[in-house]
Amino acid sequence: MSDEGLIDSLRAAHGAAAAAQAAEVFAVRELYRRHRATSAEPGPGGVRAGEFAAAEAAVALYVDEGTAGALIDIGLVLEEALPRTRAAFAAGRIDLAKVRVIVDSTRALTKEVVGALEPRLLEAAARTNPARLRQAARRWAHRLDPAGAQRRRERRQDDRDVRIRAVQDSMAVFDGLLPAPGAQTVAMRLREMSLQVCAADPRTMPQRRADALVALADGSGRLRCHCGRGERCPKTGAPAQPPRGPLIQIGIAAESLLDMREAPAFLAGYGPIDAALARLLAEHAQFQVVPEHSNTDGGVTEEAARRRVGREIRAVDGMCRFPGCTIPAAEAELTRSGSGLAVLCSRHHRLKSLADKRKQRWRVWRADRDRMQWTAPNGDVHTTGREGARYLFPHTDIALPAARTVDGQDFSSISGPPRVAAGSAEPSPFTADRPTGEDLLYPLDGHIPLHRQLSRIAPEDDIPDDVTTDQA
Repeated sequence: MSDEGLIDSLRAAHGAAAAAQAAEVFAVRELYRRHRATSAEPGPGGVRAGEFAAAEAAVALYVDEGTAGALIDIGLVLEEALPRTRAAFAAGRIDLAKVRVIVDSTRALTKEVVGALEPRLLEAAARTNPARLRQAARRWAHRLDPAGAQRRRERRQDDRDVRIRAVQDSMAVFDGLLPAPGAQTVAMRLREMSLQVCAADPRTMPQRRADALVALADGSGRLRCHCGRGERCPKTGAPAQPPRGPLIQIGIAAESLLDMREAPAFLAGYGPIDAALARLLAEHAQFQVVPEHSNTDGGVTEEAARRRVGREIRAVDGMCRFPGCTIPAAEAELTRSGSGLAVLCSRHHRLKSLADKRKQRWRVWRADRDRMQWTAPNGDVHTTGREGARYLFPHTDIALPAARTVDGQDFSSISGPPRVAAGSAEPSPFTADRPTGEDLLYPLDGHIPLHRQLSRIAPEDDIPDDVTTDQA
């Protein structure tokens, strides 16, 4: 079998698995409906309609009742409100993870908005993975129903929590649900602390983040290097930094900042947030004005870019320009791409460098000012755009679905072909697009790779090269 044939076989197998997932969802939903038809006993102490359907399914499938209940809920929503998504799921064109994104993203929206949003989400789902699909769905929902977005955000904040769950081998899982700005504040602070050690430190990036969290809690506030070189370590004697608020970056259109419109803002490392929250955070922010048209391409040296336009390029790109990577631009590197500059995380910067030297079968080129194209080894072409520009300049977001009117506003003129970059990676353990429990199809949450070379395979776990340290 050729490489291309192997990829086709992989896609066919994934489609078959998705169709099987659909059959499972529809079966457990039907079980629930039958329970409802036979177990309704109103009054105190009576059996509420369908309340034990999840228990029966959980016992049959050896899963927890929460998972079974979620499958029932998804099945009911598909039947009641999302007929197109139901058909695509049954045909194996989208899998359970993407269905969950669509269900979550359309909940509490008006019927008119859902009617405009669902077809575009299905088109986007064919070319992207769940995390990036969720970002696109949130952005479009914010634009089509800005008042509803603020209400949902305020209601959701009541669910914030931090939890500790014991697991085997004297370990515990520490996780929680936080408002996005607070979560990104924690994530960025842990990222900063993880880079306080030299490149010879033997810990992986996940291990560094974990140790940094403990250092925050015990009051030391600094991650000590474990390279074992003592005074020869280039990080030895680094002065302790005074406490401060770690940087989080938010891109917002000027009209939204001035309360003249309600286009969503972009929180780096997370995605869209409603304009009201962005304005609230802006009360304590430092500002940088980013013009829509400026000379950020062509004839600009790397050094000049760092001095003059580095921040601007990061603001407009928003995140790593590799297909689907969601590493924030603030954590990424500027790289030359054709006649211009772009932002890539350390892992995908190395991939592009190797591809440019013909040491990798990937091919990368700049289609125009805004688009980068990546050709995978199997021949598939993926196009990425400047994600930050969608929020800084909302009129350029041509992928917004068209709806007639929402809350008296006319959206009928906003249309165009969808442009959603393919694929995604989890931005960080604190902003990851995943349920609180294990995924039913891929129960790999918390898995520690047996082979050490796999510990840095995810972009957020990559350790940037430290040239100075390597030479020390």
